[in-house]
Amino acid sequence: MIIVRLRGGLGNQLFQYAAGKALAEHHRTALRLDLYTYTKHPYRKFELNKFRIDATEATRAEVHRFTGSNPIIRYINKRENYFHCPEVFSQPHYHFFEDFLSLPSDLYLSGYWQSEKYFANITALIREQYQPATALDSVNADLSARMSQEQSVAVHVRRGDYAASQDYQGFFGLLGKEYYDKAIAVIREKVPNPTFYFFSDDPAWCEANFTGLSAVFVKHNNGEQSYKDMLLMSACRHAVIANSTFSWWGAWLNDTSNRVVIAPKQWFRTNYSTRKEPSYPSRVYNTKDQIPPTWIRL
Repeated sequence: MIIVRLRGGLGNQLFQYAAGKALAEHHRTALRLDLYTYTKHPYRKFELNKFRIDATEATRAEVHRFTGSNPIIRYINKRENYFHCPEVFSQPHYHFFEDFLSLPSDLYLSGYWQSEKYFANITALIREQYQPATALDSVNADLSARMSQEQSVAVHVRRGDYAASQDYQGFFGLLGKEYYDKAIAVIREKVPNPTFYFFSDDPAWCEANFTGLSAVFVKHNNGEQSYKDMLLMSACRHAVIANSTFSWWGAWLNDTSNRVVIAPKQWFRTNYSTRKEPSYPSRVYNTKDQIPPTWIRL
């Protein structure tokens, strides 16, 4: 059995599930999801149930078989992001761990696993399981169909928590208009007659700053419906993403040939972490494996 610890928002959950599923498929064993984080986190919710995933929630007994029920062990994990338990494996560094598929078949996984290399052995399966569990409503279905017929470009602008929190700005960095202007210029060079579809947690900022374009500002999917924005992004033929796993998946799930995807060269404001969580042993965030090689980094 493989148990993968889920935490963070939808983008993180998709990476964690994909890595766990890849290892489980490699060993032909069951995958379970540890959802305990979502009983304690006030701002995040488990969202993979919106998709066609093939895994069930791990029981506390199953989790404790690996991690133990000792509160000291749980404290160590919370503070340092690793366990001192033989059947638990924590991601040793941010970039791809080359021996991932050599890990044992009975294991608890803790990490973020943000590279497509972790699930390269099951790419088709992940694309299949990351389809919506229920059909899109008529408004979104019509918009998705329109996107598939145009030279559509999804543009994801994440501001919200990045703009409001000094801590987030200091760590992730906030992409400004300059990045998007450069990305849009590249798209216009490579894509004939593009239509730009803007997705953002700050649509008013986008409408004020991106004028003179053939543009649509998608504003109707909010709250628990926001995952539909990712599905719409994946319907676009091309993409400009933010330093956000949400938009990473919106771009990756579109496998259109000859698509143009633009991503920020600097994913984090700093590649060295002073934060307690997550803290890889080296505290260095090497993002060399995060962006697929066919994407353009600006």
